[in-house]
Amino acid sequence: MPNLIDIAQRLAEQPAVALLHEERCLPERDLGSSCARCAEACPVDAIAVGTTRGDDDASATAYGSVTKDGPTGPRIDDEACVHCGRCITACPTAALLAIAPLDDDALLDASAQAGAAARAALPLAPRGNDGDLQAPTAAQGRGVRGGAPQGGTPPAAGARGEAAASAAGSSCGGFVCERAVRGGARIDAERTVTLPCLGWVDEALIVHMACAGAQRIALLTAPCASCEHAAAVDALPQAADAAQRILDTWQLDAVVSIVDAVDDVAAPDDEDAAGEVSRRGLFSQARSALVEAATDAASAQIDALAGRRAADAPAPEPDRRRWQLLDDLHAAGLPSGDAVVPRALAPRVDIDAERCSGCALCAGFCPTQALRKAGKAAGGRTLLEFDAALCRDCGTCTDTCRYEAISREETLTVSELFALEPRAIVIPKRRVLPSRR
Repeated sequence: MPNLIDIAQRLAEQPAVALLHEERCLPERDLGSSCARCAEACPVDAIAVGTTRGDDDASATAYGSVTKDGPTGPRIDDEACVHCGRCITACPTAALLAIAPLDDDALLDASAQAGAAARAALPLAPRGNDGDLQAPTAAQGRGVRGGAPQGGTPPAAGARGEAAASAAGSSCGGFVCERAVRGGARIDAERTVTLPCLGWVDEALIVHMACAGAQRIALLTAPCASCEHAAAVDALPQAADAAQRILDTWQLDAVVSIVDAVDDVAAPDDEDAAGEVSRRGLFSQARSALVEAATDAASAQIDALAGRRAADAPAPEPDRRRWQLLDDLHAAGLPSGDAVVPRALAPRVDIDAERCSGCALCAGFCPTQALRKAGKAAGGRTLLEFDAALCRDCGTCTDTCRYEAISREETLTVSELFALEPRAIVIPKRRVLPSRR
């Protein structure tokens, strides 16, 4: 039987960060795929995709988070991994699934709790001359959108941050890294989510915090300037902009800002700061995960010695954050006028029948089944379906097509995104065409 103390100690020092959903991993599905976004996003070169490290080196390296025996797919070196979460948010198909204590459910719950706490901390509005409470003004309640013309170009993230920092009468929650907490910053533990790195943050977590009640969401990047792994947050401005566009499209009164000071999420002088609270919470979650992991390992070993076959593990759940994002937006109410949704949610996928050869490889290689075969149409043509809610805009369909017949554009409408039935696309009967590539 394995030494449970050794197992727990190894997991404590080098805990796994992710599991691989092989059916969604592009290199796993297609040996010709060149996707290596997880490895490209990793700030410490802890991920190998295919044979990028060389066959001998790759086979000799102890990859624990994603164990691969073959040459395809990603492998994560647990010893080098710094748990920044960037590989998970960078994966275009949600093939890397975070595991406890930083799994999607835990992060979504923490975001919702911080958003609710921010709403609860909203100061009472000032009383008017008649003694009644006054509602916040439009500028106070809506941040920078209150002062910008409707339909105009939204301000950049930096401008939003400056305006949001000066807005009064709005609730603020945020995300901070553990480095900021260790640095002694007095951060309000109730209104913030403390993470190993802000590389874990994407538009789904930001919007979830906003829908829970936060009118301003601050992303504290002050520690990043001196962090050796600062490359992990290179995409944070894009995530903030994507979240802001979604919030603006749904006309939700929330502003996302990247800040370099803790003022917005600082703990009041008469309350405990987030330091010890957040660290105790993280360590408590980690200990629970270690106990469970050690128990599972012991049970599996006992079953093996007894000749019993372990029960199949439950299927992993990709797109957990995405489904929550769509649920949040549906619950918030669909915007009027059937607006075009931001590309971060989904594009419109169209197929030019004049250029299409009818091979349907685009549907066959789609890792999320957003584009799929649905049967035959009249004249021997093929019927495809496109389900926008499943689309991750990974580009597999356009990369697969040799005839440049597929387009992905930011023209999808809200009603199409939330349609109960997928959109039908009829492509020609299989034929030979000159390749355009």
